[in-house]
Amino acid sequence: MAEKTQFQNSPYRITVEAHQKFAYCRCGHADSFPLCDGAHRTYGSKPLKFTPDKTQKLTLCRCGNSKTVPHCDGTHLTSESTHA
Repeated sequence: MAEKTQFQNSPYRITVEAHQKFAYCRCGHADSFPLCDGAHRTYGSKPLKFTPDKTQKLTLCRCGNSKTVPHCDGTHLTSESTHA
């Protein structure tokens, strides 16, 4: 039986500050999902690190299937998109 993840069928909206480092969770186990909290160390996945050039609002993927990770591309709108 697979362990429960935090993947959800809706995006996460966040305002990020310029030059502040972020790590996007790709394992789906972070309690702060979709932001990494180090849970990947147990599950073998590595986060996607990014540093925005300017302060901006972002829409981050929470379904785990976006082709533009860490950004939401609307993939969650299809019924098969929910990550296991």
